[in-house]
Amino acid sequence: MSQTSRFAVALVVLSGVMSVFADPANAIMRLLNSRASGSRKGYMDAAAEVAEAAKQGRPVYRYVLAIVSREPFAPPAARLDDATRKQYLDDCRDKIKRLALEKNNSMAWYLLSLESNDTNLLHRAADAGNVQAQNAWGAFILTRAMNENTSTNELARVMSLAYDYFKSAAGQGDPNGLYNLGTCHARGLGTPRDDQSAFNCFRAAAEKGHPEAINNIGWFFREGRVVEKDLEMSAKWFAKSAAYENPYGQYNYGLALQRGEGVKKDLEKAAELFRIAGENGCIEAIDSYGVALWRGEGVRENHRKAFQQFMRAAELGYPPAMENIATCYARGTGVPADERLATEWKIRSRAARGDRNAEAWLRKNVK
Repeated sequence: MSQTSRFAVALVVLSGVMSVFADPANAIMRLLNSRASGSRKGYMDAAAEVAEAAKQGRPVYRYVLAIVSREPFAPPAARLDDATRKQYLDDCRDKIKRLALEKNNSMAWYLLSLESNDTNLLHRAADAGNVQAQNAWGAFILTRAMNENTSTNELARVMSLAYDYFKSAAGQGDPNGLYNLGTCHARGLGTPRDDQSAFNCFRAAAEKGHPEAINNIGWFFREGRVVEKDLEMSAKWFAKSAAYENPYGQYNYGLALQRGEGVKKDLEKAAELFRIAGENGCIEAIDSYGVALWRGEGVRENHRKAFQQFMRAAELGYPPAMENIATCYARGTGVPADERLATEWKIRSRAARGDRNAEAWLRKNVK
């Protein structure tokens, strides 16, 4: 399923906090929710509002803006130079510390954990019931366990624990919690795999405007999983996700346009969506844009640029792109023909898929 392996990790929603956060925080809520749910458009729009409030001297806005300012995909309006960032953090830190220490407020603990990147504070906020911390902590422990050499029993324990955190956040109606819970059901993480439960969670999150959940609903309709296959309905869901400028929605809507699935075929628009989605971080789209350049579908044929796209995706670990690189070297299109490199990239693609013989060959033959 496209984009169910990534967990939505909300930074913070300033609701239910005491007097220091009593100021209406709709822009802050939209900023951080959209950042977590993959809505680039919402992120950019809200960032401009938060930045304006920060310029007016509003401390909480300054603090939150400073926290997100170093995110890799932070909108231009959210980016700050080092001196301004320090000033903004200093404007509100003491108030948040007092709220945490004197009132044991879970949101305050969570904010402090974000600034200091302190997982102990994050854990404390999660156990205190903060939904954003629950999402972040669940994703943290699960990702850490899956990336380390964790024993089978310990991994099962961690998956179950992460599932419980996501379930708690989802139970409070949090869209990121619903999305993460759906991901667990879709992949069988901490709970038996259950497509119906996954669909229900994604649908609930989609109804709250979660762009990646919206994208996944489109996948269910495209594949005919749980629901009756309906390509027209699938395309509508993908288009809705793409409207949020979610890269996976853009990619899948691009596929629908490329194939003419549920919508009139439009190769030019498909290629443009692949290009934009790739720039926004969708690896599959990077490769698909390369294919469009290779074939001249919806864009002027350019084998050299196609090869560059394939290499971008390959460097991010995408096996089909590695196979495309092998084809480029084998045919001498986009790069000079090189039989040795063609063989090497074919084997790299197999190794990226977990082929141990391919991994051994690379260790022996590639320095």
